[in-house]
Amino acid sequence: MTYQPPLDYYKTRQVTRNRGLGAGITSIVCAVMSPVPAVVSIPLGIAAMASQLGNYSGDNQSWWIGTVLLAAASGALSVGAIVAGLIAVVRAGRMNAGRITGIIGLALMAVNIFVVAFLVFLVLGALGGA
Repeated sequence: MTYQPPLDYYKTRQVTRNRGLGAGITSIVCAVMSPVPAVVSIPLGIAAMASQLGNYSGDNQSWWIGTVLLAAASGALSVGAIVAGLIAVVRAGRMNAGRITGIIGLALMAVNIFVVAFLVFLVLGALGGA
């Protein structure tokens, strides 16, 4: 009589899949980072307006270029957070870590989008007025 292990012994482990987890984490990181360039662009915009009002150098456009680039970076991070959050929610399929992180990233971006849009329009409005 030979020993036979139980049937459960040879079963393979179920692989847990967290589909959309990477996109959800990306969404959270982008949502947290998106206001940073927008806030940094405000002092640059003030410096740009001050350099144009003063008689120091009339052709100094580097302040404006930096301000617009930071505003564009903030907008790109905002769009990236929204797209990554939607990808995480759609790819997850069911309520798992991927969907939860996607929902958190979208919720953070829902709060941040008004701040980012206000700051970007503030900088672009100052650019048009100068």
